Amino acid sequence: MAPRPPTRTAASLQPHASLPSRGPSMNPSLTLILNTHMPQVLGTGPLFDEPENWLFEALTETYLPLFRMLERWDSRRFAGTLVMSFTPCLVDQLLACEERYTGYLHLLGRIATRELERTSRLDLYNRSEKFPQSLSEEALSRIHRTAGMYLRRVEDSLAFLKEHSLRDVFARLGRSRLPGVQLWTSSPQHNFLPFFEPATADRLVARGVESFQEVFGREPDGFWLPECAFQPGVERVLTRHGIRRTALSLNGIGASQPQDPSGVFRHEDLEVLVHDYRIGLHLWKSPDATFPAHPVYREFFRDVGFDVRPEYFDELGVPVPSHKRGHVWTGLKYHAVTGQQVGLGEKGLYDLEAARAQVPKHVRAFWDLLESRRSLVQDGQTFVLAFDTELFGHWWHEGIEWLDGVMQPKLPQEVTVAAPVPPPPPSLPRLYYSTWGRDFYSEHWLTPGNCWMFGLIKLVEAQLPAPVDAETRETWRRFEVFSGSDLLFMMPDPTQRERARTLFLQRYADVVSRLPAFTPELLTAFPVDPFKCVLVHVGKPGAEAPPPFLLRRLSRQGSPDARREITLDPEVVDVAGLRVCFQYFLLHPQARYALRVEGSEHEYTFQMPDYGVPLLIAQDTRTYPKYDPEVLYRKLAEIWEGDQRLPILQAPTLRSQHMYTREQVTKVLGGKRTAVFKYNKEGYALLRFREKSVAPASIVFDDTVSLTDAGAYIQAGALSVPVCSDPAEIPRQDFDAVVFTCSLNFESEVPHVRALLEVATRKRLPVVSLYDDILYYDLFDGLEPDPSLFHRVAVPEQDALAHPGPVDYRPRNLLGVFGTDTVQGKFSTQVYLREALAKHVRVRHHATEPTGILLGADTGYSRVLRVEAEPRLAFERRLMADLARDCDVVITGGQNGLLYSPAGADRRANASTMIYETFLPRLIVLTVSVDTKPEDVLATREYLETLAREHEVPCTVVGLAMMGGRKLLGSRWTETWFLGVRDEVLEAARQRLEQRTGLRVHAIPEEVDALARSVLTSL
Repeated sequence: MAPRPPTRTAASLQPHASLPSRGPSMNPSLTLILNTHMPQVLGTGPLFDEPENWLFEALTETYLPLFRMLERWDSRRFAGTLVMSFTPCLVDQLLACEERYTGYLHLLGRIATRELERTSRLDLYNRSEKFPQSLSEEALSRIHRTAGMYLRRVEDSLAFLKEHSLRDVFARLGRSRLPGVQLWTSSPQHNFLPFFEPATADRLVARGVESFQEVFGREPDGFWLPECAFQPGVERVLTRHGIRRTALSLNGIGASQPQDPSGVFRHEDLEVLVHDYRIGLHLWKSPDATFPAHPVYREFFRDVGFDVRPEYFDELGVPVPSHKRGHVWTGLKYHAVTGQQVGLGEKGLYDLEAARAQVPKHVRAFWDLLESRRSLVQDGQTFVLAFDTELFGHWWHEGIEWLDGVMQPKLPQEVTVAAPVPPPPPSLPRLYYSTWGRDFYSEHWLTPGNCWMFGLIKLVEAQLPAPVDAETRETWRRFEVFSGSDLLFMMPDPTQRERARTLFLQRYADVVSRLPAFTPELLTAFPVDPFKCVLVHVGKPGAEAPPPFLLRRLSRQGSPDARREITLDPEVVDVAGLRVCFQYFLLHPQARYALRVEGSEHEYTFQMPDYGVPLLIAQDTRTYPKYDPEVLYRKLAEIWEGDQRLPILQAPTLRSQHMYTREQVTKVLGGKRTAVFKYNKEGYALLRFREKSVAPASIVFDDTVSLTDAGAYIQAGALSVPVCSDPAEIPRQDFDAVVFTCSLNFESEVPHVRALLEVATRKRLPVVSLYDDILYYDLFDGLEPDPSLFHRVAVPEQDALAHPGPVDYRPRNLLGVFGTDTVQGKFSTQVYLREALAKHVRVRHHATEPTGILLGADTGYSRVLRVEAEPRLAFERRLMADLARDCDVVITGGQNGLLYSPAGADRRANASTMIYETFLPRLIVLTVSVDTKPEDVLATREYLETLAREHEVPCTVVGLAMMGGRKLLGSRWTETWFLGVRDEVLEAARQRLEQRTGLRVHAIPEEVDALARSVLTSL
């Protein structure tokens, strides 16, 4: 893409004066990825005619200084990895540009020499200025020193070219295999890979690898996905061509919360380096904390070529195109950033010495920043940051010196920076559609102003011949240039729009001229994000109005008869002798659709991608949802008139058996091998506590996740419980019971549920549903299920209505485990604590999660159906009183955070409050996580005390239970997975919470025995 300027504001991050100077022991491991790319800008016309200057300025200010740094690279000084990614497009230009670049340097040297002379006296200086200035001797001397720096840089660049050819530089880099340096390739023209069909993406990756091998003489160490743009399936393309390493944004691994960890992960055979924008923004685009925006650093946007009279260049004999007269980008700049609100005309003069003095401070501030953000990376030490290479030196003039200070610090000769040994990277079960661009999806590359370009790219792609000979391979090379992402990126910029449009159409005509059987018609679609899609039709223009789009939602299998059709009137762009019709529309994530144009029977089927609500980065670097999910889903329901409804029988004649006691569950499932559907938080619990289950899982089925061993998913080591996402595998597996861990929420789940029900019905296997009655769903396709085989973890109505509750309900031995916020750990803490207490006293367990009844709880259910509040309260209190009468302590717990406010209500209406007010436990354990705020703990305790006073019962918070893992959301609310956190993160969180709350924090499960002793002491 074209280079992008950093936001110019004052950097607020300063080094901590209290810390000693940086040394090896303080050094976290940094993986710095530099995406080195430049659009196709090398020209043949006059020098100093943009955009060719972008390339030559980047060479002078960024690439050559980086090559110099690599010449003196000493891996002993840097505990980390420098990744240099080169696009073939840039490499080809560098190999072809030496003659023109040398000519450019000679012209620039002529200007710099003149500037050194001009800045020696004020009268000479003002003679060429558009607006003569009154400068002090010290100010003029400062400009003079800066001019001298520019002349030395030109001389150094010319000297470099005399010593090396750029081809030799690349070949030597390939041969040397510098320790701590990786060389990556990319797609030929920075092509945005998710846009293309798998075969095209495969060809583009192959070309990137081949091009790298030709220049560097070896295989690349990894592959930079342009714009970090990824969609599932690209990982298989990479590994097929020998790529074992790539980079993604945080969204690419399913992270969506402020504290979700970045770092190094593994997905099958691919090492995934996850860039952390939260830290990267301190060097790029964060208004309050950007290093390059420090007032003393050089201002990029005020150039000598804008300040001097046009005749200046005539007198020097430097040719300037007529349209550039008066605003020539020379790369020579005399002014400093000065301040955020300071206009270009009021900028202060650049002080070379002051800027250089600031660089070491920002080197130190950077390491301090990493030290303070260790909790944001999964192993506490390996930070991954990715930037466009041109940030350093070109946009941020002092950036190369900063890089040198970070990666090649001046240490005593005998000192070696010891690289910490990272633990094996955690395994990721899934990767997700994502980019590192605005909202972390594809919006910038699919705007209403440029989506017609996408349509033409897809039109050509659909008709490309196989690259079997020189002629067809040349056609592909021209398609690579035509389909690069840079012109799409430039289109939203008004200053570059016309040039991008003209160049794109030229390249379109060039490649189409090589297609002998070109058909000018295409129907396609592409997701802008998981909810919004652009629908595109390309055809010949006509006098009549364009026909409407007809859009229909399909079942997961693509069945054409299940959904109604929606008619859409598209927008129209006439371009290149074609009519491009397009329409942006909201769709359901992961749903399948069929698109056609009225009057045509041809259909284009597609599926929306996975993963959540897109996020926007605010100026304070925090993220905010792009959509309000509740409003969005209501809108989708209105558009599709209830299309989210699943096949529910309106008047079911069969009903499952209801059970809620351990004895009932043991009678049904005891000793059986269970097939579990699906891998949500309940499935996670069934595997975590597998040894406690009355029917241990032998296989887990899921509509999206697939793993050879479930232990990899829950970070628990090998469990030998496979996870399968293929419904066809269900009849081939060996199991003799089925457990459904979820309501039927998504259409994608239907094939798996139907296949499991078919096996269970045919083999007469018991089926247990934790939530909805599975017989309510019309999924049996002619089978005749025996209702005696189907069970639901619930309370029969007759039990709930049979007897009144106790008149005086005041059991003293109740312990409740409740959440302070939406953290994980309430149910797990109950199970761990139950087992620890059972070593000393008689314990009963009432699980308010239905999963508990499968894992050793005495009673458990989700909710009592169709019973009014008063008889329901009577039943639940009678049940609890019976449990409490027979033992020393009863454990129960909440279902969400006590402070949670349901939509349209306050916290009094949340499930945990209702559970507390039902059972009135005297002792409370509160669950927290490494991210819990102390003020939330204090507010929760205060809320409990208020409830206890209202009910006139005592209430003691025994302590806090902290699970060691960090919860990551999956693509939907039914899916979560966990990453462990390090001891130092746990310890820091413990200290913070204990100091602020006065409550002891117990790590679970490691310190569950200590928590049990605290409970026993309080009984």
